[in-house]
Amino acid sequence: MVSEKFLLAKGKAGMGNRFLALLDSILYAQLTNRKIFVDWSDEVYSNNRSNVFPEFFNLHNVTQASEIPSTESVYPSFWKNSLDKSVNEVLLSYESPNDLRYNNPKIWAKYTTNMSRIDYSEDILIRWSYVIETYKLRRHFLGDFAYLQNLSNETILKKIIRENLSLQPNIEAIIKKTVDSSFEDIVIGVHVRYTDRKTSKNPYFKFVDKILEKHPKSLIFLATDNPAVEDSFREKYTNVLVTDKWYPASGSSLHQNPECPDRFENGVQALIDIYLLSKCNYLIYNKASTFGVVAKLISDIPETNTIDTSEYTLK
Repeated sequence: MVSEKFLLAKGKAGMGNRFLALLDSILYAQLTNRKIFVDWSDEVYSNNRSNVFPEFFNLHNVTQASEIPSTESVYPSFWKNSLDKSVNEVLLSYESPNDLRYNNPKIWAKYTTNMSRIDYSEDILIRWSYVIETYKLRRHFLGDFAYLQNLSNETILKKIIRENLSLQPNIEAIIKKTVDSSFEDIVIGVHVRYTDRKTSKNPYFKFVDKILEKHPKSLIFLATDNPAVEDSFREKYTNVLVTDKWYPASGSSLHQNPECPDRFENGVQALIDIYLLSKCNYLIYNKASTFGVVAKLISDIPETNTIDTSEYTLK
């Protein structure tokens, strides 16, 4: 046993999923007085299996570990002697690819810390998730954390972003340059996911048109994973801004793609799009994609100016 306790926060899936999991992990580490180590050395955004998290973000007001000690006191036990492995590598060591294909929550639960519990005795806990799990911690909002009881989950997550997380200055500078040079009038932020989880484009056009009736000189900032969506917007509207990014030729997923020539740059591009969406005056998104959910959390856009098109998701 070691004298200190640790939370090893692993990255899994795309930027939106791992960003949300990170926020909950920060809160869990604070509630349990554990040192946090964020490991994004998996194959999604790292070109060489180095940990890219510190190249994306800085953490603040949370106790961080510079390294994870060697110990047998690990939960879940599947991670013993495998702390340097990615979530996918550990899952595939015990589960069949066919079972993992359907993202079965019962399978996930075996390989990650249960957020409902804060009484683990193990020295090292491993946590990852696809989704927000803040609600599982509510019964532990006591003592110094009792004030959180009166805050919504969204407000708590916004607070964590504001107080505990910041982009690396070089990424922040790219975003600021774009805002300063292009975000002069009203900006309509639109996120359209159109590869592995397609959403109908028509609702987006409908809501953009409605806003343009009120603000005809608006800039449309489009964040999408599909060049066909970009073409559709450019054909319909004259004032469209899209950041430079790599698109897969196959039309498959943008952020977990073996075709990607530079995975780290792909991650940077994702963060630039998310944060630019958060700087807009309006946000049109679909909550079925965590990308837009994160942009909304980061933003100060009024609820009246945020439009969720999830009811139009293609089945």
